[in-house]
Amino acid sequence: MPHIDIEILSPFSARFMEGTNLTPAERSEVLRMAQGFACKDSAAAAGVSPETIRARRKRIYRKLDVSGSGELISSLLALSLTMLAKGERVEPRPVAPVQPQQVANSSPTAVLR
Repeated sequence: MPHIDIEILSPFSARFMEGTNLTPAERSEVLRMAQGFACKDSAAAAGVSPETIRARRKRIYRKLDVSGSGELISSLLALSLTMLAKGERVEPRPVAPVQPQQVANSSPTAVLR
């Protein structure tokens, strides 16, 4: 499955996570989820076990009050489309203290259009 380019996704994810109490590891996981990473691939990128990723995702869902990854991605997409419709400037900015080289190098990325 092609992954969304992290440079395109970062500003939307940053805005989506503003004001949340997510840890840096959880913020990184939201970014990988939005890119389309499965638990196994995300675990490899983060250097942790798939069980750790599953537990981290459950904490994310609870903190963001969503039922699962589908609702999380749907909320992120809705915010992204709203930002674009309003003509808000969308400039790359850091999401959190992430290891971008791990996310970027874990699999090939392609821009989905």
